[in-house]
Amino acid sequence: MGAILPSSKYLGQAGAYYLSQKQGPITVLEVGSGTGSFTREIVPLLDAGDRLDMVEINTGLIAYLRNRFAEEPAFQVQPGVDINFINSDIRNLAGDFAYDYIVFSLPLTNFPPQMVEEILSLMLKRLKPGGVFSYVKYAFISRFKYLFGGAATRTAMTQNQHLIGEFASRYQIEQRLVWLNVPPAWTFYWRKPGE
Repeated sequence: MGAILPSSKYLGQAGAYYLSQKQGPITVLEVGSGTGSFTREIVPLLDAGDRLDMVEINTGLIAYLRNRFAEEPAFQVQPGVDINFINSDIRNLAGDFAYDYIVFSLPLTNFPPQMVEEILSLMLKRLKPGGVFSYVKYAFISRFKYLFGGAATRTAMTQNQHLIGEFASRYQIEQRLVWLNVPPAWTFYWRKPGE
């Protein structure tokens, strides 16, 4: 959604950056697992006792991802790592399980403003206190879309930027630009305050 090519390993590594600093058993939620570009960078960071829940709405992509875990060396997990494939819209994720890390690879600005607010509120709700949420935004694409889209597109994009900015002002701790991706992309990191 919004990418020209599958995300590069560098963008995947950026998305999982805080996860790479983990200490002790952790829980990870990956939203929009797709073909596994980010998943491939998450898997080597997992140890026994860790849990990875992958949410993907597209049934075909979930099947493809399952196959990668079954056949590809880069997707082999250590014994004791709990892996879960969830074929669902993230807004319909069952239960109230909370996560230490959420890696979100879907471009938020492609969604209607009401959905953006709903998704971001849910991500913060699903994040444990002290947990980190990362998401990507493709550089330059939004500007072209804004300049050449119609009035409705510009209005929705302005509303989305305002909504995301409100969340970012409370939670953002860092951002990084990954040039080695097509297109280049920003990775943003938010931390939920501890209790």
